[in-house]
Amino acid sequence: MKDLSLTQEYFICAVNDKGKLSSFNVDRLVCLLAAGMLELQLSGCISIEDGKKRILAGSGKSVSVTGGLPEEKAFLRPLYDYLNQGKPMKMEKILEDYHYSFSGRRLNALIDSIGESLAAEGLAQAAEAGPFDGVRRFLPTRDAINRVVDLVRSELLEEGEVTEDIAALAILLEKSGVIREYFSRYEQKEMKERLTAIIKSPEGALVKEMLDYVNGMLDMIAVLMTAFS
Repeated sequence: MKDLSLTQEYFICAVNDKGKLSSFNVDRLVCLLAAGMLELQLSGCISIEDGKKRILAGSGKSVSVTGGLPEEKAFLRPLYDYLNQGKPMKMEKILEDYHYSFSGRRLNALIDSIGESLAAEGLAQAAEAGPFDGVRRFLPTRDAINRVVDLVRSELLEEGEVTEDIAALAILLEKSGVIREYFSRYEQKEMKERLTAIIKSPEGALVKEMLDYVNGMLDMIAVLMTAFS
């Protein structure tokens, strides 16, 4: 069985019991986009640079494509192709296009591509979209869910090295609220303390950067929601 990627792991945990990512849960959708962009960044496909103007955390950042998309990341093709426009894209523009476009086609294309990659590995079951869904549903298998949850638990609740991917996944699960569905309050507290210790350590610079990045995206979407309401 192939190793799962950050975005696939997050997707497995974030969809509901009907295999959907609800459009009403904006934080979960934003964290899916954040997972995809973090994965592209860690794979050397894009760079995320700070701009001169930073009205709030995350604002002013721009995204540039810096490398080709590896074959094993093909499920991120919809996001990669959108970003690959020959010039840097502002983070605000990306969030607007993915979460406030009339049709939702960009977000739906990303969801479908990730879900299909899991279905192809036997880790999710595809179902046709309902009349109001706009995108197929993908219900992860119980084994896939347990695999991801056990991986997070083994790295963050036991002594040993915490990889950057699992640290990023834990941040996304916490910020999206998904973590409450799989871990007890005590476990959540223990994981938060472990992540805090990592972030404060000399080796935790990248994890801190990822946390700031996710927080910045959530801050920006809150501002955009106010502007569009």
